[in-house]
Order: sequence, then structure tokens, then C-alpha cells
Amino acid sequence: MDSFVATPRRSGLVHTRDIALSNERAEFFNEVRRARFAKIFRGIYIEQGVWDSADADLQYLSKVKAVAERDGTGEIFSHQSAAALWQLPWIDGWPEKVHVTGKRADGGRSNKSVFRHVTGIPDEFEVIEGIAVTTLSRTVVDLARRGTFRQAVVVADAALRRTSHPVDELPSTSLNREELLGELRSVPPRQGVRKARAVIEFADGAADRPGESLSRVGMRAAGLPIPELQARITGASGKTWTVDFYWPEFGLVGEFDGRVKYKDEEFLRGRSPEQALADEKEREDDIRATGLKVSRWGWDIALSPMQLRHHLILAGLAV
Repeated sequence: MDSFVATPRRSGLVHTRDIALSNERAEFFNEVRRARFAKIFRGIYIEQGVWDSADADLQYLSKVKAVAERDGTGEIFSHQSAAALWQLPWIDGWPEKVHVTGKRADGGRSNKSVFRHVTGIPDEFEVIEGIAVTTLSRTVVDLARRGTFRQAVVVADAALRRTSHPVDELPSTSLNREELLGELRSVPPRQGVRKARAVIEFADGAADRPGESLSRVGMRAAGLPIPELQARITGASGKTWTVDFYWPEFGLVGEFDGRVKYKDEEFLRGRSPEQALADEKEREDDIRATGLKVSRWGWDIALSPMQLRHHLILAGLAV
């Protein structure tokens, strides 16, 4: 006899309340025990293979969609859950719970799967994949008030960059620092305002990736000179290259070299990882041939201000 096959919703999730017949429900839970399905929240499952093949971003996004489908909530998805829907980077691990914002008078409470913020329904919101979500500016401000400085800078940099690098399937935005400061003034309560303002004033949409944002935070903490971001440099060949960091007064170019970029389709632009690596070597050799120094570092150094300071001083940065 063939096993019962559960039919997922368009999101790929299986809700046990969609399985009406008792014998089919029993067979479905047999499939769960056989590890064919992974439990996301009570009553919501996803195929185990799909879950295992998803990265942390997609796994958390599945949790957000699960709550949206289960609750049909009139609340607005916010904070890290809004960041996931906006495809913004979040470092140090996604939370276990899904975050929504609503009114205190609505009587909703946080539970095992949902953290409810009661700062009030925002006047403006967007809809992504049928889910009501805080605007990009409100999402940045919420996380700047509650997250760590480095978490918030990574989000704010990426959100500001979104204006010049839109994502096709997401609402178009035109975000700037003044809009973020205006959003900060409008959001109750006032807790975390000073930290959020510092994040907004430091944020820069020229930072291309989370590793560059983290490096900037490390430079700030280590008291290092502020570099130019995404500077254009002419190599000895006459070709023009864009570099992550540039200190012209020290003749120093800095590059964050997170190896994950060699798997990133946007970075590869149709090239193989091997070809991209060869192109990077050609690029660096061309820049060095002008007399400029080039320093590279990865995640371990980017995450440690003191290591980054030592690394850049050895490379020729004077402080």
C-alpha cells in the first residue's frame, strides 16, 4: 500500500488542519516519525529534505510564513521577521520566534512561536508575498533600537544600499539617512533612541556586503582612520577597479575577502568560482603594480576590532 502523501501549500508548508481524514492524519504522523517531514511549529511541517537543504535565512523565512498562514494575523510582521521578508542580512543567528507588532488593546500575547511587540500598528506598511510587513525604514529603526550596534549597522547599510540595488520581487524603495532619522522620531517608545541614532549616522549604503559593514564597525571601535568605500582605482594596465576600502593618504587598499562570495551569483556574474578567483588575482596584481599596497582579511579579523587594527597597521595604516 502506498504511503499517504501530504499536499503542501504554495509556501511548501504542510498544515495538519488541512488533513481532514483521521486515517490520513495518522499516516502523516507516521511519515513524521520516519523523518520525512520536519516540524516548524505545532501543526506546521515542511519536507525534511527541503528544510535540510535550506540555509538559515530560508529556514527562518519558513517560520515567518508558517505564522502568517496559521494565524492570518492582522498584526504587522516586524523586527527580524521583517528583515527576513525584506531579504536583509542578520548576523549572530536568527531568533527562534517570529516577531509581529500590534496594539496592546488587542490582547494578543507572546507565545512559543511568536514575540508580540505592543508599540502600536504602524501608519504605513508594505506587503511582501501577501504578508503585511513594516516599511524598510521602520524595520531598520526597530532593529537599530533593539539589536546590537554591529547587527543594526549591517541591516542599515544593506537597507540604504537597496535604493541603488533594488531586488526585483520586493517593493521599490528610496531610503536615505534623513528618512531614517525621521522614522526614529516617530516611533514609540523612546527606549534605544540614542543607540539607534548612532547606527543611522554611521550607516553607509556604499558598503557592499555584511563583511564590509562589520569591518567598518571594527574600524570604528579600533579608532582607525575612516576609509573611502567602493573607491574607483586605475590599475597599471589602465583598467579601472572598484575596491572595498581605500585610504589614499596611506596608499592602502583594503578588501574584505569572505569566501562565500565565490558562490554568490551576483558576484560571479556567470563566471566559475575558479575564474572569479583568477580575476581577483589579476585585479590585485594590477593595483599593486601602481605602487599601492593591498590588504585582505576575512570574517575572523572583521569580527575582532583589535585584530583588524593590528592587521591594518602592519599593512601600512598609520594611526
